[in-house]
Amino acid sequence: MALKFPKCMKIAHQIGDRRIDKVLHEVFSRAKKAYMSHEKNYFEIIDEILVRVEERHGIILELKKFVSENVLDEALADLKAAEQDDFAEIGRLMQMAHAASARAGEKSKIIKKLKKF
Repeated sequence: MALKFPKCMKIAHQIGDRRIDKVLHEVFSRAKKAYMSHEKNYFEIIDEILVRVEERHGIILELKKFVSENVLDEALADLKAAEQDDFAEIGRLMQMAHAASARAGEKSKIIKKLKKF
């Protein structure tokens, strides 16, 4: 590796091996780990949102028990809108988690090819 690839040289120095296949393996392994970490973070956020939705749903049920119907409709409008926003956020996060998982899978394929090399 020539000096015009300082990032590759830095990784080569970190892993103690200058062979291009080893450096590429390390690059793709790091990318795979990063994507897997992102996927895990997305699912943690989804779990937090689901807890918030459950709490909000519990509040809605309690309000229905103790408040008259006409007052309830006005109070519940905001809660239901927030709940719909949370569901939309969960959908977006699930798409992002899926995309991160797919990218990690792509990096795994590349790593397997490098091992054969």
